[in-house]
Amino acid sequence: MAGTLTFLLVCSLLQGALCEKWAINMPQNINVLRGSCVTIPCSFDVNSDHEKNLDHTCKAYWSDSHQFNSENAKLKPTKDMTGDLTKKDCTTTFSDASLLQSTKYYFRLECNNDLKFTYSQAGEDISVKDVPPSLTLTPSTLEVEEGTSVSLTCSAPAPCWSHPPALTWTPNLGQSQETLQENQDKTKVKTSVMNFTASHLHHGNKISCTAVYRKQDGSTDVTAETSLTPDISYSPKNVTVSVSPSGPVPENSNVTLTCSSNANPAVRNSTWYRADGNQETFIGTGMSLSIKVCRDTRALFCKAENEIGVGRSRNMQIEVQYPPQILLSSHCSSTQSQLNCSCETLGNPSPTIQWYLNELPVNHSKCEIFNETLNRTILRSFFTLNQPHKKDRLTLLCRSFNSLGSASQQFCVSSQQISTEHRLLYPAIISTLAVLLLALLLYVFFIRVQKNPCKNKGHLTDENNTVAMSQPLTEEGNEEPNTTEECIYANADGLRRAENLHPANIAGPSSTDLPSSGPKNAEGGCKKSDKKGDENELIYSNVNWKRKSKKKKGEKSLDMNPPGRSYLGEEKCMVRGVNRNFVSNAVEMGSLYAQVEPRNMRKEVGCEYAQVKFKEPRAMQK
Repeated sequence: MAGTLTFLLVCSLLQGALCEKWAINMPQNINVLRGSCVTIPCSFDVNSDHEKNLDHTCKAYWSDSHQFNSENAKLKPTKDMTGDLTKKDCTTTFSDASLLQSTKYYFRLECNNDLKFTYSQAGEDISVKDVPPSLTLTPSTLEVEEGTSVSLTCSAPAPCWSHPPALTWTPNLGQSQETLQENQDKTKVKTSVMNFTASHLHHGNKISCTAVYRKQDGSTDVTAETSLTPDISYSPKNVTVSVSPSGPVPENSNVTLTCSSNANPAVRNSTWYRADGNQETFIGTGMSLSIKVCRDTRALFCKAENEIGVGRSRNMQIEVQYPPQILLSSHCSSTQSQLNCSCETLGNPSPTIQWYLNELPVNHSKCEIFNETLNRTILRSFFTLNQPHKKDRLTLLCRSFNSLGSASQQFCVSSQQISTEHRLLYPAIISTLAVLLLALLLYVFFIRVQKNPCKNKGHLTDENNTVAMSQPLTEEGNEEPNTTEECIYANADGLRRAENLHPANIAGPSSTDLPSSGPKNAEGGCKKSDKKGDENELIYSNVNWKRKSKKKKGEKSLDMNPPGRSYLGEEKCMVRGVNRNFVSNAVEMGSLYAQVEPRNMRKEVGCEYAQVKFKEPRAMQK
């Protein structure tokens, strides 16, 4: 009895030793889609004594009983359905899963030699299902801030290696890459990785991955899907301003403004501003704001703020309606032939302009009317009337109106005003021409004076006579005239015939023939001729007196060109006839003031004279 037990124990130990060599590796269970193929990954090992028996005659068998042989096996795959048995690869693919049942299958190896063994210590649990296997999405949840790079991985079991499922992303947010990966238990899985940048547009929108499994029995394909809803944190977006009541509002009415936005987390503060060009003026806080509007109300906007950042709305211009108003730029201008008027009006809704002439509406047949729209609220109208002078008085009215009211402005123009404005142009033209003519005459007179030989050269030449100026002399003893310049004139009426004269210097008269000295008697040296039959001619001298400056010590009393001297500035001779006698008094001017005795002399003055020479015409012609 003891020997029997010892034998059994030895046999058991030997069997355990053998079991350690006869090993098999395969997954514990596999889900199989009905109508599709399935691949069972498998590898085995044999006892070292049977290594030599692994040859091409070896075959694989599968059965749901751990005690079977090649004859009663339920599954007899061909060589193309299995791996290389000589390399201990027992992986088997069943193209028609309908042959399988949901049970545990065992693997048996048989060769045309002593190698025949059933691996009953481990079986494969196969589950045949009508629905595809579940998908896996990694990560399962997504909570990131806007702008973060995100990578999502979708994994779908691939029980049929030759026909793995097709994976798609909805929505497709970026590039994706697919691979067929092997799990630790040698099963395979189809994966797709999608990379994108998180945006506020992704927040709350489902992201799904879909796997499509094809069936080999010709039945309809089936799909599997997995998804997640991302939670994206972002600053306020789509900030808008709404007005209540909406649409155009009357002037001076109250409206309520509301600031709305899309933000995660929610907005914690809203502020209101008025747009003043490039600047912004703070006007209030809160999600809602009530204001009173007028036609000059400027554009408004709001800002919304949360923990992530700040968002700004667009400028909101409230449409305010008001009755028309005629602007100050409206005016009229008239000429003799035409009356032009302009009327500019402002209003909302856009106003309309009607012209009235003498309280009657104006039509386009009698007058020219042209309207110009500057913008949606400003209208300008031009009125033209030809020949307005034919009417005694014109009353022109510009009337602007819209649905809220009207405004008007009257222009009064009389025919007298029109002709007066027309005539004012003629005096201006005549005055301008008169000034130009006067300037021209003055210029001609100035040119002729500059060309006068008596002024420029100090002597005058007649046809038969020459009067020359002598060098100025100065004598201290003459009385200073009361005025700066005085003229002394001498009449000459005794003329001698020039042909009887011989060239000679004419001496000055004696002191007894001189008039009394003094400036008041400067014209006393004039004598009339006894001859009345001949025509008298006037010969005169103009003597200019100037103050004489003080002399320096050591200077001589006789100075040819003293600074303050009196001098004979001009001597003119007028002779009309050739054979006339000259009055002797006219030639005595050379020494007119040479012998004047001083009287009440207070200042020293210089005396100048001119020496007149008469030459015979014969001598002048030489």
